[in-house]
Amino acid sequence: MAEREFNEEITTMNGNTRWIVLALAATLAALALLVGAKADSARAKSDIYAFENFPSSTQAGGHPDIFTEFELGSRLTAKPSVPCFCNDPKEVIQHLPAGVIANPHVVSECKIAQLSLFECPADSQAGVVVVKLFGFGGFPLYRTTPAKGQAGVFAFLLPFGAAAPQFLQFSSRTGSDYGLDVKSTGISHLLPLLYYAPIFWGVPGDHFYDIMRFRPGEKEGFQCETNPFKAMAEHDAAALKLLCPFGIAGREVPSSLPIAPLNQSPTTCVGPLVSTMEVFSYDLEWTHAQSDWPETTGCDALSFDPSLAANPTTTNTDTASGVDVVLTVPQFQDPKTPSPSELKASTITFPKGFSLNPSAADGKLTCTDEQSSVGTEEEAHCPEFSKVGTVVLDSSALPAPINGFLYLGEPKPGAPYRLVVTANGFGTAVKLLGTVHADANDGRLVASFEDLPQTPFQKFSLHIFGSERGLLATPSHCGTYPVESTFTPWDASVSEQKLTQFFVLDHGPNGSPCPNAVRDFSPGFEAGTKNNTAGINSPLAVRITRRDGEQNLSRFTIATPPGFLASLRGVTYCPEAAIAQLSNPAYTGRAEAASPACPASSEVGSVATQAGSGTKPLNTPGKVYLAGPYKGAPLSLVVAVPALAGPYDLGNVEVRAAVNIDPRTTQVTAVSDPLPQIFGGVPLRTRLIQVNLDRPNFTLNPTNCSPFNVDGTFAGDQGSVSHLSAPFQVANCRGLDYGPSLTMRLKGGVNRLGHPAITAVLRTKPGEANSRSVTVTLPDGELLDNAHIGAVCTRSQFAAQACPEGSRLGNATAWSPLLDKPLEGSVYLRSSSHRLPDLVADLKGQVDVELSARIDAASGGRLRANFGSIPDVRVEKFVMRLQGGKKGLLQNSRSLCAKPKRAKVQMTGQNGRVTKSKVPLRYSCRSNKRHKR
Repeated sequence: MAEREFNEEITTMNGNTRWIVLALAATLAALALLVGAKADSARAKSDIYAFENFPSSTQAGGHPDIFTEFELGSRLTAKPSVPCFCNDPKEVIQHLPAGVIANPHVVSECKIAQLSLFECPADSQAGVVVVKLFGFGGFPLYRTTPAKGQAGVFAFLLPFGAAAPQFLQFSSRTGSDYGLDVKSTGISHLLPLLYYAPIFWGVPGDHFYDIMRFRPGEKEGFQCETNPFKAMAEHDAAALKLLCPFGIAGREVPSSLPIAPLNQSPTTCVGPLVSTMEVFSYDLEWTHAQSDWPETTGCDALSFDPSLAANPTTTNTDTASGVDVVLTVPQFQDPKTPSPSELKASTITFPKGFSLNPSAADGKLTCTDEQSSVGTEEEAHCPEFSKVGTVVLDSSALPAPINGFLYLGEPKPGAPYRLVVTANGFGTAVKLLGTVHADANDGRLVASFEDLPQTPFQKFSLHIFGSERGLLATPSHCGTYPVESTFTPWDASVSEQKLTQFFVLDHGPNGSPCPNAVRDFSPGFEAGTKNNTAGINSPLAVRITRRDGEQNLSRFTIATPPGFLASLRGVTYCPEAAIAQLSNPAYTGRAEAASPACPASSEVGSVATQAGSGTKPLNTPGKVYLAGPYKGAPLSLVVAVPALAGPYDLGNVEVRAAVNIDPRTTQVTAVSDPLPQIFGGVPLRTRLIQVNLDRPNFTLNPTNCSPFNVDGTFAGDQGSVSHLSAPFQVANCRGLDYGPSLTMRLKGGVNRLGHPAITAVLRTKPGEANSRSVTVTLPDGELLDNAHIGAVCTRSQFAAQACPEGSRLGNATAWSPLLDKPLEGSVYLRSSSHRLPDLVADLKGQVDVELSARIDAASGGRLRANFGSIPDVRVEKFVMRLQGGKKGLLQNSRSLCAKPKRAKVQMTGQNGRVTKSKVPLRYSCRSNKRHKR
């Protein structure tokens, strides 16, 4: 007999006979299973003959009954017939449109044991299942106990044969659009359901459903003459009783459930919508189908009234802080009123000054996209050290709030500051991604959560940890600060909502009084060498500190004592191209840390910095390099600090300082460029800068034990200036030897009225004190020829390097172990405040040095040159050559060959030791026949 004819005949039988036939069919199916098990397997999909999935109402935010109807193929319908059961359906998965949600927890729970004994309480019934075997029949659909990881489970049981419970599992697509999936499992080989239609009531407590509700102990379902869908959808009780005379008539089973919705339609009217279905058969094949879902209507009836409160965890200024954010989107669940629109996006703009705290990321990790399980329905497994806050998420689709955490997300190009919100509970694993944009100019923060799922999050409580490594830092002044929020609804017919809320800061750091409009500026300053022994190489450390609540350091100038120098011999300059690379945004801090741009041969020290509010600022190390001329200075220092904070790489902080050398004293003054106040959108709030010039054998102590200072001038970001000094004094100067030698040679012009050329050579020995002054008194008879004094270089001409040629008398050369090459330059007559002009050697080279002597008359009228202020510089050899002849200033009043001439020389070391000697003037008289020897 054909299947269609068989079905038609069966429908004419009474109810009791039908269930007997059904039981017989189940037994025959079991026998067929045994026979088919011996047959060869044939791979064939389980065909989908019909699939329709629709709500009883299209009202946006409404609470309709949800009907799903499908008819599947199996071994009984396969053509040609298949002897095995391989193409029977095993699982059916329905993907409802995004925005369709369900809250299974409004229905009571039926235990599995109760279900097996047909003893489920009436309040656990959430709908019915219409089954078409040999006619239409209805069976109760109960909510039962979910397993771990399941949001909700429903089941129904056929009361005949060996049929097992059929389960329908609810889950949310938390890996994509958070839509609702319904998975049917437990479909048996013995009695494969070719047609069945689960109907989930929109409001299970509604008394309309009493006529379809089952009492505990009832085994038989109700039978209907034809498909009762339409009557159920229209809530037409009379039609339903007429269509199902075998079970509806006279049935009234009351419920004590609260009148609360189980289902909710999307709150967006953008369509059309689609529902899809996947069937997995026993031959491990998948079959897919798609059905239109009626377009949602009536969005203009929805409300949207979110609110947000955001407050720092402290009311102190310039302090590490967390923040508490409470976002509320009312989602009342009134069965007769559409639910409000859900939230699609939210943006929070914090006030200027409320910024990221540099120290917050110290020691932190990030949660990678893989660890966060974004794109999957699994729970996140973020590292503990990426956690920065806690979350409580309350949804009307869940029976109670669920808890979770806030993690630092993996940085991405263009989005370095990302957040991962997780929350788990009731079989739902929520993962939301957010971003924080920090303005590159002022650090203002904008936190955004875009493309939030269509799910009714009605309250979102976020606590970002505070403490001394708080993720944020408060503004620098007391006052009332606005927090601006923008909310975008899923309902496109509702406009965005904007809200401004305020918080108050009423104390300074650590509860101190509020700072003035112009904050205090009292930086700390320390400086000194590791070993204060005179004349030795010893590292120099300079330390600048700032307290919370004070102005930020904007620039500084450091002047070391006279005589504190550095050996430039063998130290190369960092190339300008390398310095430019440090400030290239594409050049990462990790790249610099791994392989510095400046060559190692230019490295002269290290730097340690601290940034951020609180007692545990971020420590970032860096290096100091020697560089070439800069801003008119002969040398410069380049400080390079890789901006690495935990998982964040913001590039490199590069600060350059011009190193000026006073040519008269060789005192070193370093003038920094403006210090960055914000980097990568993060205000630095610099707390410490410590520069260590610790290259081996680089910095050199003076040989003068007089008390000096390291002087510093510091500027704050509000214009205040502070002048500070750190005492500096070396020791053991008297233990240094001092015994330089001077030789003087005259050439030509030895006769009376002659003008000899003069070459003076000063030599020193290693390890001895440097010279402070040298006075040379020429012997009687050596005079200054005023007639040969031509043009005199004025001081302004000398400063402008524009001395007239007539003022040039000769040249000088100085060799120092501190330099690769000697210093060389011309010797000039320069105007003086005294009666006679000064003699000045203008030495040029890697650095410039000015060596001047006062010319006057000693007792007895002897000509004297006093180099009274020689810089405390180690010089191995110094040679001065003064011209003779027509340009010679020195004139003999009598012949030099009459008797030997000696000059009186007094030299004083920087350590105070004095040497006196009579230095013979060496010259040749061989050309003078009257004075042969």
